[in-house]
Amino acid sequence: MARNSDMGRLDADIELQNQTSRRNSFQLEELNNFAIDHDDADLVYHPTSYKGLNIVSGDLSGMSFYQRLHHFFSLPKTRRKISILGIILFIVWIVLLVTFAHTGAFQNGNKTVYPGQNSTSPESTDESALKDPQERIPMTLQDSRSGAFSVFSYDLEFVSIPGMSYDEDQGYYLHRSGSYHFLKKASDSQFSKKLYDQPEVEYNGQSHRFSLVSLNSGLNKALLVSEVEAQWRYSSYGVYWVMDIDSGAINPVFEKDNKLPKISFAEFSPQGRYVTFVFENNIYLLDLQTNEQIQITDDGSSSILNGKPDWVYEEEVLSSDRAIYWCQDESHFSFIRFDDTDVPVYDLEIFRDNAYPVTEKLKYPKPGYNNPIVSVHVYSVEGKTTHEVMHDNSRLGSDYVVYQMAWTSGEKLIIKETDRTSRLVDIRVYDSETTKSTVVRSFDAKEYDGWYTNNGDIFVVPGGGYIDTVVHDYHDHLAYFESATDSEPKMITKGDWDVVDGVAGYNPTTKLLYFIGTAGNALERHIFTVKLDGQDLKNLTNTEKVSTYRLSVSSGGKYGFVQYKGPAIPTDKIIEMDKFSEDKDEYVKSKNLNTANMVEEVLKRYQMPSKEYKTVTLEDGTKIDVIEVKPFDFNPENKYPLLVSVYGGPGAQKLSSVFNYGFEEVLVSNLEIIVWYIDPRGTGGRGWKYKSFAKDKIGYWEPRDIVGATQRLIEMTDYIDMDLTAIWGWSYGGFTTLKTLEYDSGTTFKYGMAVAPVTNWLLYDSIYTERYMGKPENNENYQSVSKISDVDKFKQVTRFLIMHGTADDNVHFQNTLQLLDAFDRKGVENYDMHVFPDSNHNINHNNANMVVYDKLFKWLEAAFDKKWVNL
Repeated sequence: MARNSDMGRLDADIELQNQTSRRNSFQLEELNNFAIDHDDADLVYHPTSYKGLNIVSGDLSGMSFYQRLHHFFSLPKTRRKISILGIILFIVWIVLLVTFAHTGAFQNGNKTVYPGQNSTSPESTDESALKDPQERIPMTLQDSRSGAFSVFSYDLEFVSIPGMSYDEDQGYYLHRSGSYHFLKKASDSQFSKKLYDQPEVEYNGQSHRFSLVSLNSGLNKALLVSEVEAQWRYSSYGVYWVMDIDSGAINPVFEKDNKLPKISFAEFSPQGRYVTFVFENNIYLLDLQTNEQIQITDDGSSSILNGKPDWVYEEEVLSSDRAIYWCQDESHFSFIRFDDTDVPVYDLEIFRDNAYPVTEKLKYPKPGYNNPIVSVHVYSVEGKTTHEVMHDNSRLGSDYVVYQMAWTSGEKLIIKETDRTSRLVDIRVYDSETTKSTVVRSFDAKEYDGWYTNNGDIFVVPGGGYIDTVVHDYHDHLAYFESATDSEPKMITKGDWDVVDGVAGYNPTTKLLYFIGTAGNALERHIFTVKLDGQDLKNLTNTEKVSTYRLSVSSGGKYGFVQYKGPAIPTDKIIEMDKFSEDKDEYVKSKNLNTANMVEEVLKRYQMPSKEYKTVTLEDGTKIDVIEVKPFDFNPENKYPLLVSVYGGPGAQKLSSVFNYGFEEVLVSNLEIIVWYIDPRGTGGRGWKYKSFAKDKIGYWEPRDIVGATQRLIEMTDYIDMDLTAIWGWSYGGFTTLKTLEYDSGTTFKYGMAVAPVTNWLLYDSIYTERYMGKPENNENYQSVSKISDVDKFKQVTRFLIMHGTADDNVHFQNTLQLLDAFDRKGVENYDMHVFPDSNHNINHNNANMVVYDKLFKWLEAAFDKKWVNL
């Protein structure tokens, strides 16, 4: 599904990108050593005793004290008054101890998260400077929209240079500053080369304002784009240009009839000699040495797309606007051809100011309906010929799905394919010399009770072989295949934790890999190294502290761009990977220091909420991760309204240790409420045994776990107003919200807010839905479990709100309309509805994004003021 622009937070909605356990699942708490933990049965984790758990019992007195009281009672009458006074003091003491234990005062290893630290060492926090509510002001939506609470990361991208050795690696990268781009290198901080003097060009009497797309590996040419027009999530159209960096000459990539038509995309070949681009769904090749232009395909149409994915592939499979794959020596490239001829059309109505709506025809396959028929083709640059990769006797069916492709050499192409349900997986290898293909490896996702989806690209190892992400003992791990045709790998990583997003970088000299792993905790994203043979696995970042890092590495593996994302204020730096450290002084020298310092000062002026990281144990022993957000001046003696924020999609994560103060935190600060983020069973970060709960029955565990965790937390605390409880979510989160209200029937949650929700999974796209649910004809849970159907139960909710955009290409407005019709049939009237004309899944057309959050804010404020109680 498409994005949720949650006040700067980018949730990839239905498919939040799959972001787990030497550590016990209790240990979500020590978020840089300042999270209070109220775990189940008052289990308290002490970081000084890493594996030890102490039990705080209800008997806090001790027998020696009782014996002393007994002795006092046996004394003469003259001492009776002292005994009575002692009993009174004892009772007061007991009450205070129980109160303190209940609020976490005894949990001496953990502290609450405060948002003011510009360091990976939060112990430096001056809490006294953070606790003066009289001088602070609440956060507002306008402050959040303006970026007052956001740290803007340094804009950096290493230039990919194939075949670069470690010693040759200068760490060239692109840096944007305003309208300009500069070529810089990590090896020399003084080096800076502006790529152009003016961000626009005059051509045939017209002015074109451009932005940089990419730089070629030779560092002498750049691709530019102007007149960009967005299409779907990743795709767009624009006029593309090639610029000679040394001379400054700029020429269009494609010109037709003395005009500059918009094309889908353009990209350099690996060595930079060629540009491939797509115009009107046909592939073209431009030779930059000879200026020869060749049209590779000629059957492109609205239903036949070459090298450019259709809607469902762009959204659910490739997460990209292109499907062209070059081999490193530039002798061949492969591409996917998408045949949407038999894919049903969904009519998107666009209203605007027209007398009659404009209908946009969207090829959109739904569960059980025809999928696009894809085929893989290989083009020989020298021979100027195209061959189709044949699929004789394939077990996957004619509507198989192509997830990934990678060339290990100029001759061998690896193709990763599945059946339409993403359960059966084949790895096919095509030989460009013989034009034959063979399935060299196969598996069934039922081996780990799951499904297949990308978790990192295939990484081709210089010198031979490739690295792929495989499931090993129910966790995602890296495996090395010594050749393209190998069927069995050598495991590089193992353990009760997950690798995230494949290989981040590689040093060809030392054969050292860099990657991101969870370290056994769903909130964590740490940087690790390991040898290609699986030896010398090391964590470069401190896994004793729950933190999130991101990493990109230069082509030769020498330099890294390290981003610390939270929970403290984010920072980033460019370093030599061999000299990696978490030294905070290095972060002080980072490129976004001024922004981080500015945000740190800004936060001191606001009543910023605190955050606690918890694990709740349900009755069946399942442990659910929760983040609790409390008001700045939280008082455990008060009663607070509660908002539970959910997403819940299979393999996705709402919870994160990333620094973020967005919409929910504004609500906490302004309305003085409690927010709980909850990730139910089926979500990511904790291996396949946890994730696979979603298989074949989405909508079953989400409401049960959310209600169970909420009720358990309420029992553990004494500061929730049970009459003022709400739940909300967007996209899959909207579905989870409605499903929870249906299941709970007003018992736990009195209010709800659902934005752009799925209400019936037969209405969503086929590839996403069948990945988790299988085919409709094979799964009765589509109707009995996963559909919002028992609408009578909504009558027990005090009130709820639904919002949707009419031009939502992702979760069609049809979902909400069919639910409203079901409400009408059953006489459900206790809800409010807001429709956003011509808005897509992001709800951002004509100021709509500001309105949607204002509406959510004001509606929830009215709910917690009990405006809806007697309606």
